[in-house]
Amino acid sequence: MTRSQSRPGARRPGPPEEVLFPVTPMLDMAFQLLAFFVLTFQAPSAETYLDLLLPTTPVALPGTDLGKAVPTPARRVDTDLENDLWVRVEADELGDMRSLRLGEDALPDLETLGERLRRYVRILEGRPLRVRIVADDSLRYEDVAGVMAACSSAGVATIRLTDPASLPGRLPSGPRGVP
Repeated sequence: MTRSQSRPGARRPGPPEEVLFPVTPMLDMAFQLLAFFVLTFQAPSAETYLDLLLPTTPVALPGTDLGKAVPTPARRVDTDLENDLWVRVEADELGDMRSLRLGEDALPDLETLGERLRRYVRILEGRPLRVRIVADDSLRYEDVAGVMAACSSAGVATIRLTDPASLPGRLPSGPRGVP
């Protein structure tokens, strides 16, 4: 036995083999996927319109020639339309949803609200259904978002968050003297 045969691995290894990484086919596939998604994308056509009544400050309003701010009059609310529905959401002491009303009727949960709104959409036969949500100030946002999601999934055309002071006299009074 020779000396080089007695030790395993005595021979020196050569440089490692070069690994080829095929970048061109991967880029080709990425651009094909990008082109596919761009060409097949369809924007949602029935987006829900949110009309938020946000408070205004006189400082932010345009002023007169003398530099004094002039508040604009409040918008006229058209409450006499037959396809407007009022949804009243009341909160308990912790901010959780305590009661849910559709007009004068008390509803047990959001699923029932969705079913009733779907019936209204079918009855209106293509005319837009508008919902005005009146929620307590202490109500948690997740509950309001759930009501809005139920309205949107039922096919409501417009969802408006309404000031409790603008409620018509036909709705029952809620807590803290708010109708």
